[in-house]
Amino acid sequence: MHITMHISSLIPRGRTPLFIESFDLITKILNNEDPHADEKKNLEDTASLILGKVVSDAGNDIARYFEIAAAANSVDVPMRDYQFDINDFVNKLLEEAAWLNITKEGLAKMLNDIHDVGYVVDNSGEFQIDALLIRKLVDMGLRVTVYARGLPYEVDVTADYVSKVLSDKVKIVSTGNRYPPFYNRGLWQDLRRHDLVISKGVGNFESYLENDLGLRVIFLFRAKCGPMIKLLKVPKNSPVVYLRGNK
Repeated sequence: MHITMHISSLIPRGRTPLFIESFDLITKILNNEDPHADEKKNLEDTASLILGKVVSDAGNDIARYFEIAAAANSVDVPMRDYQFDINDFVNKLLEEAAWLNITKEGLAKMLNDIHDVGYVVDNSGEFQIDALLIRKLVDMGLRVTVYARGLPYEVDVTADYVSKVLSDKVKIVSTGNRYPPFYNRGLWQDLRRHDLVISKGVGNFESYLENDLGLRVIFLFRAKCGPMIKLLKVPKNSPVVYLRGNK
């Protein structure tokens, strides 16, 4: 009864607090700060085995890395209308994306015209693809700041983990808690300093919609749920490269 009442009290605060605080409660009940730790390791190990396939397909085509990063967002915990399958992650990784409000040519021009990028990461497994894209952006001469949750949440990577993979390439910013970067007011000023923010995953997209910061953001994700499909008018589970806002 106590658990039900606690969760019910979170509903008026919106989607993000409801999900985060419910997960936090579960970790306390289980006495396990990171209940998905083994799953996250398996996802990262699986993804690391197919990086050669990604590089072979994309070559030096930066737009293709964006598409593949969007397609890699098949990783997720189960949700209404969607069930993750590790085989889909591997077999559908090279699917072409729906490009919304931007073209491949427009992306190339944008990247040539800017200097500073923020990158909001999401799930384990797909993070291996994100790391490839981030390294490509750095090789292009862009300054990249990576934003990640400070504490475990579902199968998301944490800032500590990101630092082990990318510390020599980029600046890494932790939220300091389980909440996503777009929901942390203390990070809003930093996020606004970037010429462009790249954001991975449905959860980060939804938290941005809750707090529209007026940024220029390219969202990379799969349209997994009904409301998302209706909003963007794309087929279910399509990889999406979606530009929102323009400086």
